[in-house]
Amino acid sequence: MIIELFGPPGAGKTTFAHALAARLRERGHVAELVLSYRPAERLRRLDPCAATPAPRQTAALVRRLTRPVVEMLTLARHPFVNSHDVSTAVNLIRILPPKNLIWSIRLSQYISRLSHSWFQASGARHIVLFDQGYVQAVCSLAVVGRATSETVLAHALDFTPKSDLLIRLNAPEDVLMARLCERHRSQGAIERFLELDLNRNLEAIRITERLYDLLRERGQPVTCASSLDQRSLRESVEQIEQQLVSKLATERAGAA
Repeated sequence: MIIELFGPPGAGKTTFAHALAARLRERGHVAELVLSYRPAERLRRLDPCAATPAPRQTAALVRRLTRPVVEMLTLARHPFVNSHDVSTAVNLIRILPPKNLIWSIRLSQYISRLSHSWFQASGARHIVLFDQGYVQAVCSLAVVGRATSETVLAHALDFTPKSDLLIRLNAPEDVLMARLCERHRSQGAIERFLELDLNRNLEAIRITERLYDLLRERGQPVTCASSLDQRSLRESVEQIEQQLVSKLATERAGAA
């Protein structure tokens, strides 16, 4: 079973993914966590609203910078096996082409790695949780892309593989803006170079909302969750856990 999270920057996707994976493991489920590891992403903290920013860790930043390179080299060693991963990235880039070459390369690499992980997860018998999946990739492409019409966004969504459970993380716009401004202030020069700027991150809030509306219009179920604070995080995790237990029981009954 594949679980996919999406939401605007600052909504707490990685925090929620860690909390949900931990909860599922506590309840005896095998839950694998696949993290996006954005190069500028801070080490997670359980309270996304904490006033004190997480400490800078040079080693963590280096790992997140080198991890994509290592994974792309691994993919390159098996070009025929991983041709589908590359073709998925090429097609999404064709539908939503970024405005400049650097973002084309970066997002092509990211989607190729995502596609490879997704293909492996599709054959797993346990739960695989992506803190950012294809819906988030479409959002990123739209933010740096040349065209973001409803028709183009819908075409990109139609092209992407579907998860078994799609979860939207959200927060009030004023909270998101405050978090993004704090993130921008706390970033170093390298992080700012690798990360979307503040204006584009704010634009991602609007695009996420448009994608959510498109998904609902097309009949794809989306479960909403929140990690505003410890209480909302706990309640949302419990809600998702109950939904998963019910879904797994239905699937097992159908297979019997």
